[in-house]
Amino acid sequence: MKKSRSIVGIAVVVSSVVLVVAGVMAHRAIAQLSATSEALLRAKEIELDYERLLSTLRDAETGQRGYLLTNDEGYLQSYQAALRELERRVGTVATHLRADGGSVEGLAPLQGFVKRKLQELARVLELDRAQQHDAAMQVVRSEGKELMNDMRAFVGQRVTEQQARVARLQGVSRQALRDSVRTSMVVSALAILLTILLVYIVRRDSARVRASESRLAITLRSIGDAVIATDEHGRVTMANPVAEKLTGWPQAEAVGKPLDEVFRIVNEDTRAVVESPVAKVLREGGIVGLANHTVLIRRDTTETAIEDSGAPILDDAGSTTGVVLVFRDATQARAAEKALHDADRRKDEFLATLAHELRNPLAPIRQAASTAAHAAATPENVRWSLGVIQRQVAHMARLLDDLLDVSRITRGRLDIQRARVPLKSVVDSAVEIAQPVVQANRHQLTVQLPTEPLELEVDALRIAQVLGNLLTNAAKYTPAEGRIRITAERDGSDVLIRVIDNGIGLAPADLPRVFEMFTQISPAHDRSNSGLGIGLALSKALVELHGGSISALSAGPGQGSEFVVRLALAGISP
Repeated sequence: MKKSRSIVGIAVVVSSVVLVVAGVMAHRAIAQLSATSEALLRAKEIELDYERLLSTLRDAETGQRGYLLTNDEGYLQSYQAALRELERRVGTVATHLRADGGSVEGLAPLQGFVKRKLQELARVLELDRAQQHDAAMQVVRSEGKELMNDMRAFVGQRVTEQQARVARLQGVSRQALRDSVRTSMVVSALAILLTILLVYIVRRDSARVRASESRLAITLRSIGDAVIATDEHGRVTMANPVAEKLTGWPQAEAVGKPLDEVFRIVNEDTRAVVESPVAKVLREGGIVGLANHTVLIRRDTTETAIEDSGAPILDDAGSTTGVVLVFRDATQARAAEKALHDADRRKDEFLATLAHELRNPLAPIRQAASTAAHAAATPENVRWSLGVIQRQVAHMARLLDDLLDVSRITRGRLDIQRARVPLKSVVDSAVEIAQPVVQANRHQLTVQLPTEPLELEVDALRIAQVLGNLLTNAAKYTPAEGRIRITAERDGSDVLIRVIDNGIGLAPADLPRVFEMFTQISPAHDRSNSGLGIGLALSKALVELHGGSISALSAGPGQGSEFVVRLALAGISP
């Protein structure tokens, strides 16, 4: 009896020490995860601050050069606005560096670059106003170009440093998560082994049952994990306080009930019922390891993410007389894992969005440049080409500014700038975006608009982008020499804009998911120009930001497609 007490005492002491150590390690891992997550956000913010500063400096340079080329005072307004924004951008970089605990000594070169660039910009304008246009352009081509190259190199180095830091912090986060999981597994394994040891001692010596049960109860109450024991038929014989709390079943009511009634678990993704470790132990024997992605349905129907495992309780002959089930609340571990996955997903979505958004303006720019460079180009052709390039470059600058604001991307929000514009001008811009693809495939494009002048109060760039994307998709997925129509009709206080083609069409099963992010509808997968699968998702988000809706219709494969955009008309009450 003395020997048994000694074994139990040693086991309790060892388990207590291991539990304390495991608790400290788990606490440190969670603290590390929290600190690393905050550091990741700060690093990304600093990276974007540098990018925004460079973008604002480019805006100032664009405004200056636009004025030099056109003498249009509108460009000076953009130039002055960028100058006012620069001081705030530099201050933001300094503020975020201080908040991140970093030194601001590295700001001196940045401020020096900005100061020299502003002096160069101002000097060029002074030369131009003094009728020294050639001298002004010489400064632009020499000193101005050199300063911007130096600035890009400096910012690029800082961005690279922040990206390396982000990668390093992500590695630390993943390691902390793995350490937390390993600690949980060690604690769970210890709980199983300790419980088996204590149950074995109790069953081996009936004279010491009462004393052993007392020690077992004390030990189980000191374990941070939930423990339920069953008999050989899977009926509950014991539940510790943690198990009572997690399941919602008091031990007095749970004892004698089938385990599946007290411990109900489902797969968190599929919602399918999951077999308990107890059933598997009784059927196959041996220890059943931790299960992943399992949700415990409590007595009050609320749910808790858990990790569980089970081990047999053996008698002297080695026969299974019951099972001990150990499980724990895995909510924090799952949340940490999901946060890492979400961060990777948002990064991938951001990069994919950037690539897609930049692609649309490039097609008309290429066409305009080709037209202007043609040997037979007339002055009117050149003027038209310059107009297209100027509009599309302005569009690209706007898109870059939106995409660099990562907070709006991660929240699924993009600011829109509404203005009252004619419906015809928006449609014309959309046709201009899609024209290169339409012409390349020799399609017949028809535009049918109402005779009455209709106006929208929208962000013209964004709605043109939506319609241009629909027309481009129609051109891509319609065989050569096909027919494409864009029509508009008034419907009460709204306008319905339809893009109709006689292309490959859509299967009924594809219609509900055609607007989902990254969706590639067959047979788009074998098309080299099928895009990234985000265009329709972006179009839907932009239309809904304007309070409108977008839907897809098709009679089936080979029957063509129709996309309908509904928007409110300006100045007309519903």
